[in-house]
Amino acid sequence: MAALPRDLRGALDAALAASPDIECWAVGGAVRDVALGRPLVDLDLVTTSAPDVAARAASQALGGAVTQHDRFGTATVSSPTGRIDFARSRTETYARPGALPEPTLDAAIEADLARRDFTVNAIAVCLAGNREGDLLDPYGGLEDLRHGRLRILHAASFRDDATRIWRGARYAVRLDLHPEEDTLAALGGGLAWLAAISGERLWAEFVRTAEEPAPGRVLALLEDWGALGATVEGLHLTPATQAALLRRRGPIPVAVLAAVLCAPLEPGTAAAVIERFGAPREVARAVEGARALLECSEATPDALAPLEGLSTPGRTAARWLAPAPQRALQRELGRWERTRPALTPTELEQLGIAPGPAMGEWLRRLRRERFLGTLHTRAQARRLVRDSLASVTPDPPSEVQAQRTLDDNLDR
Repeated sequence: MAALPRDLRGALDAALAASPDIECWAVGGAVRDVALGRPLVDLDLVTTSAPDVAARAASQALGGAVTQHDRFGTATVSSPTGRIDFARSRTETYARPGALPEPTLDAAIEADLARRDFTVNAIAVCLAGNREGDLLDPYGGLEDLRHGRLRILHAASFRDDATRIWRGARYAVRLDLHPEEDTLAALGGGLAWLAAISGERLWAEFVRTAEEPAPGRVLALLEDWGALGATVEGLHLTPATQAALLRRRGPIPVAVLAAVLCAPLEPGTAAAVIERFGAPREVARAVEGARALLECSEATPDALAPLEGLSTPGRTAARWLAPAPQRALQRELGRWERTRPALTPTELEQLGIAPGPAMGEWLRRLRRERFLGTLHTRAQARRLVRDSLASVTPDPPSEVQAQRTLDDNLDR
């Protein structure tokens, strides 16, 4: 309790006061982070009865919202200052590899710990109830933490849920752990079961990877394990991706990470990754935008026009992947986007250009000339239009001379 930030501690006090008969355990990450002397931001709690009342009290104290999943007996309280996850103690069975587990609620805490993924997550401290103050570490998770070991609880762990491979890579990088021999062997055999995982669950793992302190190192470890190619055939870290991520520390916006990963791949492979993950449309746009920028070799109006309006994540990913050329290209792209035609449609119409395709062509031409620096003033633009029209239908000489005199005066 003393390790909790003030807001979370107040929310936990409110939750326990609202449910005085509840047995409540801090589990997994919270216990592990306290053991490592790390600050707590989130709190995972297991209760031996429904946590609804406790969760509502915690949300009122935190000023956050509650999200409940009755099937799994969970309630999550989220706020800008922290998060508390409540879960009823349970056991789980898997109808088939990769399927969501079928829970049986209100199991003993020891049985709940036995269903978990790695020993470092199968640790619990009782915060309230008859066993208050008890520490449970039945699988030696604290010892594994001290010795830098990543160890599964049973040989079928990755077959039951292959997302544990992605999760294991995050723990390994974040906590500086290394798979022990049996876990590494099981991991190699578990790669085949990644094909059974739904795109929705894989995307959730990718999002969590982007939120890690070192997402690039997590992806590099997954590649070393063979997990990227097992997730989507052909998925790998290109040299450009490796170099881009090597320089980055801290969480990365998920659309940027996806674009850095996918834009340098063959188009078919990148499309397969987006489809397999069921990634949101804005992520697909970021990948497409980064690829378009990387493939652009000259900063001419014709080359820049199709790049207008590309999303920020795509632009960021392209700069990370090719810093020097993209700085120059995107500087010119920004200048192109800020450039406007020297005359408005109304002014063109006053000069005799009817609305329609011809006006659109004139607007494009005037914008292009202004970008290239061949037109500087509105008077020059008007003269260009009049001279062009005069070459087709000449004005009377006196009118032409008078207008040119007026334009020359405006330029001064």
